[in-house]
Amino acid sequence: MTDTHLRVAIIGAGFGGLGTAIRLQQDGIHDFAVFERAETLGGTWQANTYPGAQCDIPSILYSFSFAPKPDWSRLYPLQEEIQQYLEDCADKHHLRPHLHLGTEVVEAAWNDAAKHWRVETDRGTYTADILVAAMGPFSEPSVPNLPGLDSFDGATYHSADWNHEHDVAGRRVAVVGTGASAVQFIPRLQPQVEHMTVFQRTPTWILPHPDRPVAPRVQRLFAKVPATQRAARKALDLVQEALVPGLVYRPGLLSGAAALGRWHLRRQVQNPELVDKLTPTYAFGCKRPTFSNKYYPALAAQNVDVVTSGIDHVEHDAVVTTDGVRHEVDTIVFGTGFKLTGNSGFSRLRGRDGRLLAEQWAGGEMTAYLGTTIENFPNLFMLLGPNSVVYTSQVVTIETQIDYLMAGLDAMHSHGIDSVEVRAEVQQDFVEDTDRRLAGSVWNSGGCSSYYLSPSGRNFTFWPGFNASFRRRMSRFDLADYRLGKVLDPPARAVLEEASI
Repeated sequence: MTDTHLRVAIIGAGFGGLGTAIRLQQDGIHDFAVFERAETLGGTWQANTYPGAQCDIPSILYSFSFAPKPDWSRLYPLQEEIQQYLEDCADKHHLRPHLHLGTEVVEAAWNDAAKHWRVETDRGTYTADILVAAMGPFSEPSVPNLPGLDSFDGATYHSADWNHEHDVAGRRVAVVGTGASAVQFIPRLQPQVEHMTVFQRTPTWILPHPDRPVAPRVQRLFAKVPATQRAARKALDLVQEALVPGLVYRPGLLSGAAALGRWHLRRQVQNPELVDKLTPTYAFGCKRPTFSNKYYPALAAQNVDVVTSGIDHVEHDAVVTTDGVRHEVDTIVFGTGFKLTGNSGFSRLRGRDGRLLAEQWAGGEMTAYLGTTIENFPNLFMLLGPNSVVYTSQVVTIETQIDYLMAGLDAMHSHGIDSVEVRAEVQQDFVEDTDRRLAGSVWNSGGCSSYYLSPSGRNFTFWPGFNASFRRRMSRFDLADYRLGKVLDPPARAVLEEASI
């Protein structure tokens, strides 16, 4: 049987995959498919259905600029509304025929002779000129390998794989981890449980939550005069960007935010011992800060204990800490984040020399050019790749990368080029420049260990500057940065002689 050939194959049906599909449609490219292993589109927002799941970026920023939604119900949207927004985008832009839901990509391998990708799924095999990796950084839950966990008699689950059939009412619940997800679901569980034990390794900076409903008159204004929503989006983008000087260049500028966080803690928690446990000892912004008006009161409730001793092992009915204390529980909920450097998708992408991306990025040392293209992986465009995240909405990053992808496709088409692969020296220069610019950032120098850093301490997450500089750098697809395959157009060959291999 002949494999189905596509112009573009997309892995993942979250914001990245759907955004790419919409832009392809808008540019008249209809020969594409989106492969999603889940039965439902939505990416992060179809997986994270835990109680209280909410975006920590304002709704009009956390949506496509080319698909505005004037009637967001809240300033910071809940999971259900984001999921519905993505469903609506798929319908409005007629993506359903291109979506292969419940279809897992087993392996995607570059064929250098044929100059295409061979994409093997559990429902058939395809070939594609271009591969877009839109798996997202938050697609693989990270569950710690606790000794004895398999012997636990009760229910265990991760926040990204919530067990909605398990009723926590009247139970003794252990929560492991206090990151962004736990900050949201702990206040929802606390009133229901008999007792909650929260195992905290490192406290989180928490700020007052500015969330509120969007007034109907504002929704009507956005619908009637779309320019007002665009202006509001720009204003909120600038508010987010106001933190960049402190985050990237001079961490001391964040002292005001840290003072606000300490004030918020002291006004909501009266117990001095608990205040001490919940006060971060690292710089504000070093780890991901978050918003909540309910987290601290939940931890201060009489039926909650915050434990800062490390977990030694798990027994059939208890979690035992390194100080020898047995904490009897019948449910364990993990709020322990995601495998950013160990994503299983990296073990399914095989490059020009046959190496897996996981092998090339062994030890968590993830590098790419502009967070989008990767040496040894021709015609691969990764969304939200290493050092692509700007300190605003990740949707803003995704749109910028999609613009870069579309510029690349246009350049390849205009000059008859069948493959592009970023030059090794170009990628290395970018990595070294990025490392130099991030060396003094709060993420690198703030005194914490976070998922932003690789095991060696390299910051593989952030773009080293403002969103505007990212957009400017990505505004042009420079063929000189790439090893070029066959240039089919003879006049173009002369123009591109210096950039071709």
